[in-house]
Amino acid sequence: MKENLQFELATYTLDESAFPIPSEDNYDFWEPLMKYYLEQSDTIEIHCWNEETETVEEAKRTFNQFEISYEYELTYFKGKISSDVIDYLLYNSVKKNGEFKWFSTFLEIQSKSIFHTGHWATEFFAPNISQEEIKFIKSVMPTSTNFNQYQDEI
Repeated sequence: MKENLQFELATYTLDESAFPIPSEDNYDFWEPLMKYYLEQSDTIEIHCWNEETETVEEAKRTFNQFEISYEYELTYFKGKISSDVIDYLLYNSVKKNGEFKWFSTFLEIQSKSIFHTGHWATEFFAPNISQEEIKFIKSVMPTSTNFNQYQDEI
């Protein structure tokens, strides 16, 4: 039977900032977790806050073949996954100041959602996954991660 897994990192913030920082002070989980899901996906959507101008401008250069749209205070990038996109997402996810770059990412295969990260890679959702996938996710996430596993009522 398939499960849904919602999970989030333990975080803290620095004075005068609302930016969530993983309690382990790193994003070591990002590469193995995202590599697993990126290899299964054909489309990605990335959301960036407009006020994070350096991140938005870098994303415009990097994802120049993506559809770009604007709504509320966010810039949305959506496009097909390629090896260049995978390399960029896996190895360039953190700003020089140590903060995560993208507010949220959504991965799809054939227009079906398979994974979502939110709140600068501190909140996650994996729908309709197997026990083996749950075991993998738990193996790469920090021990302080809070997991909520459930089945849909439908």
